[in-house]
Amino acid sequence: MEYYAKSRQKILTQGEIDKVKNELEDLIMNLEGEFTETDLKIIRNNISHLQDTEEEGQKTLKEHQNDIVKCAELFFEEYGEYFTEKEKCLVIEACRMHDWGKANLIFQGLVNSAQVKEQYSDIGRITQIPHGFLSAVTISRNEFKKLSELFSEADFRPFITAVYHHHDREDIYEGDEIQEYAAKYYAEQISEYLKKDIKKLYCSNQNKLLYRNNSYACETPIEPKMWEEYLLIKGLLNKFDYTVSAGYERAEIAPDLREKKLKKNIEVYLQNKELRPAQKFMMEHRNENLVVVAPTGSGKTEAALLWLNGEKGFYTLPLKVSSNAIYSRIKNNYSYENVALLHSDSMAMYLKEYKENDLDINEKYDRARMLAQPLTVCTVDQLFKFVYKALGTEIFAATLKYSKLILDEIQSYEPAVIAIIIYGLKTIQEMGGRFAIITATFPPVLKHFMEENGLIENKQYIFKDFTGEEYLTNQVVRHKIRIRKSEMDIDEILEQGRNKKILVICNTVSRAQKIYKEMQEKSENVYLLHSRYIRRDRAFLERQIMDFAESEEAGIWITTQIVEASLDIDFDVLHTEMCTADSLLQRMGRCNRKGRYFPEEANVIIYDNRNGVGKNGIYDSVMYDRSLKLLAQYENLEFVESMKTIYMNQVYDSDEIKGTGYYEEIEKCLNKLSEIHPVDYKLKDAEIRKINSVTVVPEEIYQEKMDLFECGTDFLRKSNVSKETKSLIRSKLEDMTLNLSIYRNKYPENVDRVSVGFKNCKKVTDIHRTEYKYEFDPKTGKGQGLLTSEILEQCGYFM
Repeated sequence: MEYYAKSRQKILTQGEIDKVKNELEDLIMNLEGEFTETDLKIIRNNISHLQDTEEEGQKTLKEHQNDIVKCAELFFEEYGEYFTEKEKCLVIEACRMHDWGKANLIFQGLVNSAQVKEQYSDIGRITQIPHGFLSAVTISRNEFKKLSELFSEADFRPFITAVYHHHDREDIYEGDEIQEYAAKYYAEQISEYLKKDIKKLYCSNQNKLLYRNNSYACETPIEPKMWEEYLLIKGLLNKFDYTVSAGYERAEIAPDLREKKLKKNIEVYLQNKELRPAQKFMMEHRNENLVVVAPTGSGKTEAALLWLNGEKGFYTLPLKVSSNAIYSRIKNNYSYENVALLHSDSMAMYLKEYKENDLDINEKYDRARMLAQPLTVCTVDQLFKFVYKALGTEIFAATLKYSKLILDEIQSYEPAVIAIIIYGLKTIQEMGGRFAIITATFPPVLKHFMEENGLIENKQYIFKDFTGEEYLTNQVVRHKIRIRKSEMDIDEILEQGRNKKILVICNTVSRAQKIYKEMQEKSENVYLLHSRYIRRDRAFLERQIMDFAESEEAGIWITTQIVEASLDIDFDVLHTEMCTADSLLQRMGRCNRKGRYFPEEANVIIYDNRNGVGKNGIYDSVMYDRSLKLLAQYENLEFVESMKTIYMNQVYDSDEIKGTGYYEEIEKCLNKLSEIHPVDYKLKDAEIRKINSVTVVPEEIYQEKMDLFECGTDFLRKSNVSKETKSLIRSKLEDMTLNLSIYRNKYPENVDRVSVGFKNCKKVTDIHRTEYKYEFDPKTGKGQGLLTSEILEQCGYFM
């Protein structure tokens, strides 16, 4: 009997192809004006793919087994130096046997084996025991140790757990049930498949698992080394399995280990320029974990990329916008094509940069999700899920074992995320991966918690601060500050805006809208940017503010903290509401960023009005007060980079802030992470930043784009259409939306509970219509955005 790994792919008939083709052409006709030439190429590429589809043969179990083992072997040919011989053998043996359980008759009947279906007519009604469970009880401990002289008794538990749990399946079967099932549907078949007599299954292996994924799971602590070995085996097994199942031969694309293209391209980019101290240091210490503190304009990005030295890397940033900017910079400035972008909106970015001779966009996106490129730019949300010990997250830890991880501006994260990063870095370091934290400021409290969790300076990493006076002998004076205990002086700002570039940063959207409205009544040269614009309009405003910053124009831009780290802009004067020290220093980096002039008078005006501070605010009141009190000593001084480092260190001194909410939240989260058991979280719950929000489309926009929403959502329901085309439609719809925060789990008023396109109990989008008024003129760039205090009059759509 021939055993199969999966079913034959269903091939479309010519009639089905013609039907989809006609639907796509109708879509283009109905939404004429919504699509660019590039969009049309993507849709018509979908049509040509349908016509070129060839029948895919059914994979046998032996072919699939050989493919995944070959994938592992090809991988170790490239990356073998990062693994011990025992680790390689463990992974390859797991690849070889993880799918043995598919030989059972019930599975074979489900993958269309006519021979099985003829023999068992009721096969569709028999409950199948998951094949991973069967695979894991097909080998004994003694047989396992005979596979390699490198294997020990201690290796059996992580190995068998990886095989048993290589899919997340409900673990409700005990030994007697498995034995009974095997006697009927598996023992004879696996004996035939392996060409040896399997007389019994070793169901006692269930007692050797590191954990059971059920309510009866043992919650005894798992020894860290054993857990890390499991992460490696399970993570790489999944990586190679996903690769082969998707139709690819290699798990990694175009390794840069030997050619070092990125390093060489950066050296060309920096030619005729002397390497800066941070850049030299990171190149010289490319084989070590680093924490590097360096001021704005010191070439940190190039330093970090030179530290990679051609090795596989991940470059993380706090925000998607800044991730997009670094991705584009690496691709365009450094002429490096083998870079991937990975975050929740990365497909939209790929669609925007699509060229006719590009690889299939869906393949590009899939390979990015498989972590297959030599360099990936992403947020920490994608990589650090493994700290929750959820099934399906092991691939991230396993990939980081043979990679280098760059963490840019770590101080910008909230306390819970800082705790996740510290806990994750410890695991990565113990597994053999390397990290480099690059930042303009590094709060001492972070070093304190790193040390408490086994990341000790000069043992696990090297710390280097390039903001000291010895490195900044000719410090450029960018800032002089003044503190006011008042609201912003509108008339003063308007007067300055006549001949200077003025940046106003507010702590809340509502305050920014209020100030904009007041100023707009007195001047035309005032603009607003915050998070409550639909994506299309926000992208327009982001381009506009960057063009303004580069121009010779004078004027005023009013913004929120979204400009702190995401946009490379340079204004003459900053007026900002007071906030915590980390955010304040980021904001100051948007004023006189390039040191274009010496500030004779204060060019950073800070308003202590406590907007957005307190229990339900954005900023912790204790850390706000510390930041304000310690800032006073620098008022009216030349606030140079070395002073900023001293200031940051004072505010976040670990001894001084014990007992604060900031300190206690990091401590609490680290303790919680250390106590997590593998059954505590599902993959869908393993979220790094739990952003509680709803995606909304303002009613005016929905009415304006009704054809797009109605045709688009109808199209998303259709089958036999490529992911690229559906992603394009989703991207068009999402351009008309924004995210609205949900506070205290209370759904915003005046937002429809039913999503757009919901029909016949099926949801095709997560977009909800809202009656909140939306104000924006796409021609002039003027308008307040979404006004949550105003509802459209006489709307009545959701009554």
